[in-house]
Amino acid sequence: MPKYRDLVGLGGGELVYSYTASIEHDENIAREALHVLLAHAVHLAEEAIIPGDAACKIIAALREMLAEPGSLLREGYEDVWEAFEDVLYDRVGDAAGYLFLGRSRNDHVSAALRLWARGKAASTAANIIAARRHLLEKARLWSRIPVVLHTHGLPSQIGFASCIAMAWEEALASSTELLLAALKLVDRSPLGASAGAGTLAPIRPERLAWLLGFDSTIASSIYSAGSRMDLFSLAAASALFLEEASRIASDIIMYSSPYIALLKLPEKHISTSSVMPHKRNPVTLEVLRARAARAAGSLASLLAIAGGLPNGYSLDLQEANKILYMIILDAYTSSQILEDLLSEIEWEASSEPSRVMAWGAELAEAIALNEKIPFRRAYRMVAEALRSGRVRELLEKQGYHDPLELAASRATGCAPRAVERAWSIALERLERHSSMIEPYAAKLVGYQQRLLSAADEVLKACR
Repeated sequence: MPKYRDLVGLGGGELVYSYTASIEHDENIAREALHVLLAHAVHLAEEAIIPGDAACKIIAALREMLAEPGSLLREGYEDVWEAFEDVLYDRVGDAAGYLFLGRSRNDHVSAALRLWARGKAASTAANIIAARRHLLEKARLWSRIPVVLHTHGLPSQIGFASCIAMAWEEALASSTELLLAALKLVDRSPLGASAGAGTLAPIRPERLAWLLGFDSTIASSIYSAGSRMDLFSLAAASALFLEEASRIASDIIMYSSPYIALLKLPEKHISTSSVMPHKRNPVTLEVLRARAARAAGSLASLLAIAGGLPNGYSLDLQEANKILYMIILDAYTSSQILEDLLSEIEWEASSEPSRVMAWGAELAEAIALNEKIPFRRAYRMVAEALRSGRVRELLEKQGYHDPLELAASRATGCAPRAVERAWSIALERLERHSSMIEPYAAKLVGYQQRLLSAADEVLKACR
């Protein structure tokens, strides 16, 4: 079959054609694109919108193409849709032309992108949930390990390793919430919108949504075909997860460095130097941080590409796809790395609270509470004791034998009892998120089985 440009008499040289083509990165959505085409063919057959014999040939060919979607994308095509259309014409002849009634590349690419992003983001969220479960287990094991906490990169307060694990879990819980919210937006079908204003063909968008496992349909056809906000919200959630993961990575790198030597990294997440055999480099965490930085810049690119575009589809959005793939794939692979690392990480030693001053705030609070004086006066008392070297004397005067005892007496935050309460809340939240992501995991398999069964039903009538 001639290329779309040739069909309408435009022609065009290879320079322009290759410049505007997306075939190079369309492999990401090749399988999803075939699923969308198959659902469309099945529905055209179900509604008797196209001749039955043509529908049978098309559906049978699409079923065969599903066995090798990526290999069908060869250079020279504008995009995945042009490539698959050419393959269909080769396999079933002019009957292939019936498939393209009642649809457009605009609504079909939106659907394929949503299917792909839904699957990847659901897997990312599942990995994050697994990582959080590891952290809650670690928090139990680390509940009595004292550690010096930091602000501005300097010792600030005394806490427990469990409190650090809970902080990481909280960050990942917020990431999960964002991904779940974005998934709800993405899990809507744009099919039926065609190029943007709909189609004369009597198709039922709700049926197409059901065949592909979408939760609902998008009401506006113009928005369906010409907007990427739902997908960009998922990219934003993915980038924000990576940003939080990069901070966790930096914490782990710091606590595992030989200068602090509190955390022990799994050996499989460590590499060495080509010239310094003593080196133990935290390579996976370093790559994660770099990809988080890349995602932040890439998200800005996505928003810049879409910002200011008029409603309706523009090829600017095609250029955004490769960036979208990168952000979502980086989040997915990084969630795998983080889950694997956190399953095996060990807190190897405890900080010695007496080595550094990291309990001035608690001592000032203890004085203010015990002596019922204004906090600022107590603050000055601690500052003066620090300058004169009498801070230990002041600590003992308040009835504490050591800084750790003082830190453990907190009512909130990193106090053992407060961490225990936070742990229970975190576990309940984890189980709630786990139950929310399970339906998405089921959809990854369920919609494909549903679609293939519907295709088989049509093919039965062909025999």
